Amino acid sequence: MKNKIIYLTFLIIFSSIHIFAQEKNQIDVNGLKQGYWEKFYPNGIIQYSGTFKNNVPIGIFKRYNQDGDLVAEMSYLENSDKVYTKFYYPGEKLRAEGYYINKQKDSVWIYYSEEGFKINEVPYVNDKKHGTEKKFYESGALSEVSVWNNGVNDGLTIRYYESGAVMMRILYKNGKLEGEYNVYNSKEQILIQGQYKNNKREGKWLYYKENGHIENELIYVNGIAENQEELERLEDEQIRQLEQNKGKIEDPRESMYNAIPPQ
Repeated sequence: MKNKIIYLTFLIIFSSIHIFAQEKNQIDVNGLKQGYWEKFYPNGIIQYSGTFKNNVPIGIFKRYNQDGDLVAEMSYLENSDKVYTKFYYPGEKLRAEGYYINKQKDSVWIYYSEEGFKINEVPYVNDKKHGTEKKFYESGALSEVSVWNNGVNDGLTIRYYESGAVMMRILYKNGKLEGEYNVYNSKEQILIQGQYKNNKREGKWLYYKENGHIENELIYVNGIAENQEELERLEDEQIRQLEQNKGKIEDPRESMYNAIPPQ
């Protein structure tokens, strides 16, 4: 009797596995994918897994690289072209998250460092930056705010010290420097004050000492100025020092996030 029970139990388990295996990667009479699917790399490592209904993904899809690391996880809603997506570093550490609509980034995407802190919040419309982008220090303090219009830098960019004090104020118009260009020390005292016109320095530029007194004054015409090499050397040195204080800010490599979910 005991052997019969063991045999029946084994038979049920085996039958369940056999049925489950049969249900993978099914195509109906109309040639449409149905049910649970898995695809593998030539080395036998799984490439993706997920469920189809009438050839359309539904529910959670997972994608892996050839080493078996989870790369992306997509959440599909039935009768919706909106796909919530997460990308991962090796070890399933979150790298980025946001929505695709019609296979294009469309929403505020959040990017993370491998150490786990938030790097960027980037607004997208039709796969192009559109709106206010924010960058952050590891501490969570705001590092930079910039304005984008249809994929082009267009508006005021402000960089901050980790303390929250303003480091730089820069104006862009249609992707070019246009208008104010001001640099400050950590006490928000002005260090460099000037203007850009059509991506070139224009008019009077003032360079200040830490005590607030003017150290140099120069007039630029169409980006050209007297004694320019020396002043640019001083300016570059000041800005380089400011950048070193800015903290570790790494722009996301967006090519990593453009993978199209499996169809």
